[in-house]
Amino acid sequence: MRISKRSAGTFLVLVGIFLLISFQVMHTQVLRFLEIYISPDGEITPGGERQLDFVVNIFAVMVMVLGYGLIKSEDQSWRNRMRQIFLTDPLCSTEKTLLTPKFMLISSTVIGLFLILHIRLYDPDSQIFRLLYLEDGIFESLTPLLMLISIGLVGVSIPKLRRDTEFASYRNLVTVIYVFLMIIFFLNAMEEISWGQRIFNWETPQSFEGNIQNETNLHNYFNQYYLLFYRSLVVFPLIIILSIWLEISRRYLVINRLVLPHPSLLGLGMLIAIVSLVWYKEQELLEEMFAVFFLFYSLRIYNCFRLRGKIKPE
Repeated sequence: MRISKRSAGTFLVLVGIFLLISFQVMHTQVLRFLEIYISPDGEITPGGERQLDFVVNIFAVMVMVLGYGLIKSEDQSWRNRMRQIFLTDPLCSTEKTLLTPKFMLISSTVIGLFLILHIRLYDPDSQIFRLLYLEDGIFESLTPLLMLISIGLVGVSIPKLRRDTEFASYRNLVTVIYVFLMIIFFLNAMEEISWGQRIFNWETPQSFEGNIQNETNLHNYFNQYYLLFYRSLVVFPLIIILSIWLEISRRYLVINRLVLPHPSLLGLGMLIAIVSLVWYKEQELLEEMFAVFFLFYSLRIYNCFRLRGKIKPE
């Protein structure tokens, strides 16, 4: 017997609602079970309890969203519209390219999941964990490198933008936004390597002595505010949802397509939000995911202007 998408979707929505309600009703019993059979020390801390609440609630909501998507997928017009929003890019030409929205959606989400699973499954005392994640490890070094690559991709795109006659009335505004992003990327990359101190190992100037890591950077003066910043990233997907809404409502299309992230980055954006909500103390993980997000953002801009340039007359 073949189950229709509408039936499967309805079932998932009901499962999600059941999870939300039953978890609240049996909250104490669930914690007790985990303390007895799962927790190594027989105790669930308040922080662990909050993380459990976040994970269960997020999972239940995602199950309901998946169910709703299956219900709506029975509607051919809605299905075509979602395919148009997530799997096409009006900024790019129709020329075939590897960096399609589908490729970006799948690869960015898979990379985000890989980063999360990697840091959550490895033993913090293992040698490979130190190699990958601790101070000056591979992933921490990748963060400034990806930011520098993003700077180059956006920088190369600016002349192509300014030559594109379709965006003549917007090119000055968008150029300012792109330059601003490049400055943010540059500052982030330089702060990560303490403006070269981690590479060339110079002595910390006296004017910078006294920050938490005693290095040539400014961000360590504000570490007490970092957790607040990382937790605020839970609203990050709203930027992409705004982009989707603008595309659906046909509003501010030029600025939306040139500046806001493409909807295909929603998967990675949602993962960043989940990490900021549940594992917000994993600062290196969030920084790495953020760098990956803006690498895909910059790749898409560069690729679209590269393809558009091919169809422009000499």
